[in-house]
Amino acid sequence: MRRFTVFTLLYITVGTCLAAIALQQPNPASKLKNVLFVNAGLLYLSAVLSTFQFWQQSVLNSQSRLREQAAWRQKLVAISPWLIIAITLFSFIFTVLTEHWTNYAIGQAATALTIILLCVEQLFVRHRN
Repeated sequence: MRRFTVFTLLYITVGTCLAAIALQQPNPASKLKNVLFVNAGLLYLSAVLSTFQFWQQSVLNSQSRLREQAAWRQKLVAISPWLIIAITLFSFIFTVLTEHWTNYAIGQAATALTIILLCVEQLFVRHRN
């Protein structure tokens, strides 16, 4: 059975926005356009996968297997999504401040948004159950 979640809607919305931004680029062979389309495609793929039960079940199975591990490993896995989000945001803000919204900064923002959405969904699924 397929389940549509808030994250499915978020993946579709952000993917559509990135595709619209990519289509507005005047240069058809720009790297920014390729990066935006790849990130939009990854978001669409995540949207489709998030409707299946195995997507959430794999997070829950890894959580139950983790309970058998050492305490330090449990704590490390518990904080790793938060660390990934923090490092991604820090590097994104640093790039935007130094690059002044150049094509490189926009491409990194699209990639950062994809990574952050995936980590937030994992945290949400993990803490919901």
